[in-house]
Parts: sequence; C-alpha cells; structure tokens
Amino acid sequence: MLIIAIFLSAGLLGSPEKPPVEPLPRPQSLGPAVAFWKNVFGNWDTDQVVYFDARRLDKVYEIHRLPSADGSRATDRRRENLRENWREGLVRDLEALGRAGVDYDALEGRQRRLFDIWDQSRNPETYREAAGSIRIQRGTRDNFAQGVARSARYIDSFRRIFREEGVPEEIVFLPHVESSFRWDARSNVGALGMWQFMASTARRYMVVDQAVDERLDPHTAARSAARFLKECHDELGEWPLAVTAYNHGLDGMKNAVRETGSTDIGNIIQNYHGPLFGFAGRNFYPELLAVTEVAESILAAPGDLPLAEPMEFVTFELPAYVQLSTVSKVFNVSPARILALNPAIRHPAKRGDLYLTRGFALKLPQRDGFDPEALFASIPQTKRPLQKPMLTYKVRPGESLSAIAARHHTSVRALQHLNEINNPHQVRAGMVLKLPH
Repeated sequence: MLIIAIFLSAGLLGSPEKPPVEPLPRPQSLGPAVAFWKNVFGNWDTDQVVYFDARRLDKVYEIHRLPSADGSRATDRRRENLRENWREGLVRDLEALGRAGVDYDALEGRQRRLFDIWDQSRNPETYREAAGSIRIQRGTRDNFAQGVARSARYIDSFRRIFREEGVPEEIVFLPHVESSFRWDARSNVGALGMWQFMASTARRYMVVDQAVDERLDPHTAARSAARFLKECHDELGEWPLAVTAYNHGLDGMKNAVRETGSTDIGNIIQNYHGPLFGFAGRNFYPELLAVTEVAESILAAPGDLPLAEPMEFVTFELPAYVQLSTVSKVFNVSPARILALNPAIRHPAKRGDLYLTRGFALKLPQRDGFDPEALFASIPQTKRPLQKPMLTYKVRPGESLSAIAARHHTSVRALQHLNEINNPHQVRAGMVLKLPH
C-alpha cells in the first residue's frame, strides 16, 4: 500500500484537507498557570531558579540566578547548596508567618513581601500550608528555543496529520512538553520517542517489535498520538480532558470526572486529589497552552535562530516481510539513507538478522517517476514472505549460546527449544541455528 506523504507540498496528493477543529479552550481559571509556564519556556533561562507555590502558580516568591555550570563537582555542589538554602529561607519565613500571635502590621523585609503575595491574609493556616507547598522550577528558555528549531522539521506535517484525524492542531506542540521534539527521547518509566508512548499503548496503533519500533518515527507516532487523543475525546467529551489523559491516563481522567462531578478542567485541577494526579498531571494542559503560544511566536519571528528544514519523503506500507538489503537494492536507495529516514528500524533489522515487519510505514526519498509499489512487486516471492520468516544463524568460532541469544534479543531457553538443544554448552562453530523472529 502506497501512502504519499510529501511534507513540503501544500497537502497530501489527492486528499483534500479537512477544516481544522475548533481551537483548544483557554479557561480563564488557568490564566495564572499558563502565564507562569510561558515565563518558564519563554523568559527564564536554565540558570534561573523560581520558587513558587505548587498549587497557586501565581504565587511566585523569588527568582534567583545560579552560578553558571562548568562541569566541576565543586560548582555543582555550590549550585545545589544555593538552591536548598534559598528554599530553607522561604520555609522559615512562611512558618514564622504561620505562628500564633504574629503582628502582621509590623512585618518587614521578606516576611512583609510574602504577606503581600498572599493578599495580606491574616490566617496562620495559609502560611503553614504554603511552607509545605514550595516548589522549585528552573527556566528552560534556551533549551526551549532549540526544541522550537527542531520542531520546524516536523510541525507542518504534524498539523496536516492532526487535521486529517480531527484533532485540534495546537496539540502538535505537545512534544515540547514530552520530549523537546527529540525523536529518540526515553523516559525512566519506559516511554519512548518524540510522543513518549509506552510499548503497551503503542502496539494498539503502530508496529513495535524486535525489528521495528515505530515509536521512534515522529510522523507515524504523531498519527498514533492523534488517534489516541481522538479516542480519549470520544470517551471524555472535552479536549482539555483528552489532553490531560495523555499524561494521566484515560481511566484516571474518568475517575477525576466522576469524583468531582465536573468536566471543567479548571475545576478538576483545583479540586481533584487523586493519589496519582500530582503536579505534572495538574499542569499538563496549562503547559501545552503555554508552549503553543511561545513556540508559535518564535516560529513566526525566529530571528537568528536556525530552524530545521522540513522533511520530504513518500511513505510505503510494507505489504510483506523483507530485509533491509533487499529494500535498498530494489528501491535503489542506500541503507544509510533509508536508516536516516527511518529511525524506527532497530539494530537486528539493520544488521539483516531480522526482516522489516509487514505493515511497517517505510519512509523513502521522493523522486520523479518513483513507484515503490511496482518496484516492491518485482521482488521474488521467496524474499518477501507474508508470514514471519524463520531466520537462521551460523555459529562462529568461540560463540556461546548465551552470546547469540543476547545479540538477537532472545533467550537461551528459546534457542534451545527452537533448535531442540538439550545442553546449551554443546553448541559448536558451523552449526546453523533457527532464530525466533
């Protein structure tokens, strides 16, 4: 199946664009949070640390500048000590304001400023709660600008994809929150790629196996993200809730609606206290609104910021299993060029140990008269099986079964079972082993 995807053109060939979906709502109640995150992404740099209230982002206490990092341990320790000392000073003054018998009319210095920040509240509980709710945030202005420069490579094609899927176009800026538009981003919980999919969710929308992981393909993952968001919107009825579900999970947002009795995102952020709905979940939607405004402003007037060039390619959905070397030969495209366009191809398939997976959306260079479908049909049937092929491997001198299993991302037990090997230590050079695909 040939899917034309030329992203420098005005639109997909033979595919009229759908009108854009209504813009994302911007509830007035989220104004302070959006303003805060606009400062984080657009005004404060990475050496600035901001001290604020985790629940009331309009309550910004102090902004300090750290000494520039120079890679030395001494400077790192000094930076960390400064961050902690500044926080402890705020805690002490807020706790002092929360003690009984405070003369609020006689306050001076920072305590007077904190008193004014909290609207001159004379309720000691206000300050006791605030002392336990201080959060620190570093600015990201310089790193964010680099993310915007990277995004220029993808943003127009993402807009088209989201329009085709019936999803608000502003959500194309979500990777600024998730990955800073890095295609190879990895989280400490296993999310992967620019759109930060977990493998279990990704397999519902794209190919994720030992040969190919389409989470690493920004365009395929973008369409998958749009479809996931559309499904969340169909379940929840509101785009702010669907966006928040991208971070907190669909079931989590259903719980939030049920417990608060509301579908208003501002109400849920303020009043839902689910155990897993923490700072990141509460701020996911406000952050998206903020990055959208800041990124669009930079893209409209980048100044001397060098923007990445958009991509141009065609997409061919593989109708059978095939090796990279065969694809390279029949399409007359070097393996290096194919790999540059297809970061989803994993190492076993790069080496030729595994076939590229049937259904994989392969990206190829666009050129006049190029007909991938006809060229693919010219490949002998034996080299493009419809079922997962059984691969083999000839054991080299000195190789153990455990080393072979590790190289091919399988287990010793799987190789023993497939090859009817009782003793794993009896593998000899020259043996031809069957490998699981």
